[in-house]
Amino acid sequence: MQFQHSGIVLLLALVCVSSSCQQSDHENLVGRWQSMGAPNMIFKADGTVYSINRGPRRKGRYYLNTETKPATIILDMRKSDINAVLYFDFDAFSARHIELTPTYVQVVGEKKKEAEAKRKMLFRKIDPGDPLMGEKRFAAKAMPVTNP
Repeated sequence: MQFQHSGIVLLLALVCVSSSCQQSDHENLVGRWQSMGAPNMIFKADGTVYSINRGPRRKGRYYLNTETKPATIILDMRKSDINAVLYFDFDAFSARHIELTPTYVQVVGEKKKEAEAKRKMLFRKIDPGDPLMGEKRFAAKAMPVTNP
């Protein structure tokens, strides 16, 4: 009898632990994302987004809506030189991979129109502890070279 109860308790504990460890798409989005065919992106928990594409960072705001089908993300880049609001279909197919598909663009002063490019952009999340890609690569210190 006691074995049955301990088995049920163990099963309930396992379910509770596994469900509490899962992050929402909003929580998982926070961090640095790299893409081969699109700008790199940094999403902050406060709703700030940075787009990095061969030059200075462009700062904006992002809004993720996972209640729609498909989920959507809006990048408000009106206060940057992009000067537009960008709309994407959003798909998080793993904790380290997302896909953005452009749907609409609204340049300041113009009507919202369908995006010309419909190609899917794949992003991979960069581990901040990765010495080659993460934040630690900037913390490396130069060591003087000594001749033997």
